[in-house]
Amino acid sequence: MEILFFIAMMLVIIVLQAVTPYVIRRGESFGVMVGEKAANDSVLRKMKRQFLQWNIVIGILVTTIATVLLVMISNENGQATIFIIAIFTILIISFLIYIRFYKASLAWKHENLQRGENKVDIVMVDTTFHRQKLTISYAWYLIPLVLIFITVGLTAIYYNQIASQIPMQYNFDNEVTRMATKSYRTVMMMPVMQLLMLGLFLFINYMMSRSKQVIDNDNPTDSMRRSVLFRLIYSKFNFVMCLLLILLFMVIQLSFIFAISQTVIMTMVIAMLVIIFGGLIFLMVRVGQGGSRLKLEETEQKDEPRPIRDDDANWKMGVFYFNHKDPALFVEKRFGVGWTINMAKPIAWLSIVAIIGIIIIISILFR
Repeated sequence: MEILFFIAMMLVIIVLQAVTPYVIRRGESFGVMVGEKAANDSVLRKMKRQFLQWNIVIGILVTTIATVLLVMISNENGQATIFIIAIFTILIISFLIYIRFYKASLAWKHENLQRGENKVDIVMVDTTFHRQKLTISYAWYLIPLVLIFITVGLTAIYYNQIASQIPMQYNFDNEVTRMATKSYRTVMMMPVMQLLMLGLFLFINYMMSRSKQVIDNDNPTDSMRRSVLFRLIYSKFNFVMCLLLILLFMVIQLSFIFAISQTVIMTMVIAMLVIIFGGLIFLMVRVGQGGSRLKLEETEQKDEPRPIRDDDANWKMGVFYFNHKDPALFVEKRFGVGWTINMAKPIAWLSIVAIIGIIIIISILFR
């Protein structure tokens, strides 16, 4: 079971990494802005194919070696170590491959686009963008909040029926590997985690609605339409993930009170992972970053040439956004799907520290 789970997880990671160049905005090439028309150049398309091939080959190689080691090692801690090392190995190697093509894209842009009047620094902005419906209503999040209240209420009512020793960790064979003595602190761990997850997903929904708009100069009208749909679709999926996770934690909490088989819980965990990761892959392929893969009824564009937006200097290695002049805290990723932060803003670093601090505090309190 552990081996199959490991292989499945590795395949998901490999696929997500490998297809990234095909789901980013049309006008970008490995974190470099080249414009939608230039992105069809044969050299840039070849880079995408090579990135895909290299990631798949290296990913399969790492997965094969790690799988052999997992079979040879029966110690649970050793297997966990191999699992973590294998994942980080793929992520690091994939990033190094990305850097190679990022530099190649910069060189291609310098050679083919940045000549004379073509080298400009321009950003198109729609001042009505944030007035549109970009995310679902926060009222939808009352549903998971009600589930949390039900979880807390049932825990308080049936507290005396909870066993004196509470299972805190299971292996893939549904065997308990760690127990904790019953107390209000330990039995409330799941509701606290539910509240934290709800807060996190609310924050993500807010980030989607307030993040900086990105409009491709080559096709501004359709680009803006895609961006609106992109945020709305991912906002809906964000709510689905929130609801599934809070429901899962509710069932786990109720298993302390009622006779709920661990097989049922494990089945729910697997089903949830399939839905979430399968949904992410589907959205990446079907929607793309900024809605770049959405099929819309194209609006008629004038043939007049438009300048290429050239803000690459604000993107370190094409993935880290540093711009002191930009008031926006949240921006869409250049390479990948989703959002990142403006790391030139002190509040961005404070947010990271706060999140890490909360995780550390929770791990200490519910150890």
